[in-house]
Amino acid sequence: MMERFMRKLTVASIASVCMVPMLFASQDASAIPSFARKYGTSCYTCHSGFPNRNAFGEAFKNNGYRWPGGEDEDKSKQEQLKMGADGWKKTFPESPWPAEIPGYAPIAIWVRGNLVDYSDAVKTPAGANITNQKFQWGNGIFNNATIFFGGTMGDNLSAFVQYSPLAPTATAQSTTTVSTNTTGQLVWNFKPGLKLGFGNGFSDLSFGNQTNIGSVSSLVPTFGTGAELVYIPKDYFKLTAGIAQGGVATANSMADSKYVRGKYKIGGAGLLSGAGGTYGNEFVGLDNNITFGATAFQAAPGTATGSFAIGSRTERFVYEADVTGNYGSFMGSFGVSRSTTLSKNNLRGDVGYFFYPWLKGTASYISMQDALQPSVAFALATHLRANASLTATYSHSTREFNTARTQTNPNTFTLAGAFAF
Repeated sequence: MMERFMRKLTVASIASVCMVPMLFASQDASAIPSFARKYGTSCYTCHSGFPNRNAFGEAFKNNGYRWPGGEDEDKSKQEQLKMGADGWKKTFPESPWPAEIPGYAPIAIWVRGNLVDYSDAVKTPAGANITNQKFQWGNGIFNNATIFFGGTMGDNLSAFVQYSPLAPTATAQSTTTVSTNTTGQLVWNFKPGLKLGFGNGFSDLSFGNQTNIGSVSSLVPTFGTGAELVYIPKDYFKLTAGIAQGGVATANSMADSKYVRGKYKIGGAGLLSGAGGTYGNEFVGLDNNITFGATAFQAAPGTATGSFAIGSRTERFVYEADVTGNYGSFMGSFGVSRSTTLSKNNLRGDVGYFFYPWLKGTASYISMQDALQPSVAFALATHLRANASLTATYSHSTREFNTARTQTNPNTFTLAGAFAF
């Protein structure tokens, strides 16, 4: 009887379910990061294992980092600090427009790093070693830190910024740090379902397809700072359009990149309301659904980067299509993009399964056009607490040699730790 009841839970009830600390989390762990503090709830309200968002978490983001259904003020457990009297609205422009800011420091920290690193020896076709086999302690759990700033300012304005003062890059035998990386968006919410963002990152393209697995960003060119308009006319349909600078340092036009993306969801929670549908895994907020997405991307000459810029040729148009879905504790996604200039396809497929609410396994396959080196990866992630995890990942290249056939492609293994507060 209890099983039937749990199956009938709607995604709308996730708020009340996750207000209680998870079975494996302490009371303190239910109050992170900054948004969790604001609403006095668990990370699992919006995340099925931080930082992956669940159905309710996507609705929270779609509402400009506010509680869906116009209940933000009611659900907030921490009052905003008034910056001016409400009466100033009536006397504007003779007086400043009043505002409000979070009554607490809206800051959270995510710390992570590799505890163990392994890599096969890299050899020439003749069998001579280029680099030796590596098995060593990794760069340490404190080596990579990201500071999050997130909050709302008044009825329409919100912001989300991530700042990474440490960005490690591994060499053959050591790890060094490179320059900092900052991404974020300032969002103006005209009304529920219509918002305009300025900045970089956190869009459907740069952050992925808002599920636990798969990533649109791996199938289209990267881009820089710009503006993005999001329109959700129906709870099951989302349209995103944007312009941005290119992804290389020499790019200086506001419209180096132009893109439009559509998303259609069948079943599960509404993209804006966060309600409806049924849970597949109620503990981590996975709703049973299938979602289709499509993207059209145009890159100006000389601005595409990574897999989409080959020698003197630069990708002009990329078309992408993907499908993702959840059922029970199972997740799956598949995406493909076509490069019109290079006339090559990019493929990515992912599957995942929650063995327990705190233990998830994933497998991924990706094939990009530049190196022509398809690879597979297997990962097992365990959340020791709602805000702390250990992840073991094994990566294997499906081809022995690199494209130039000058050296072998090594298999790698990492054991990474992370926690947030």
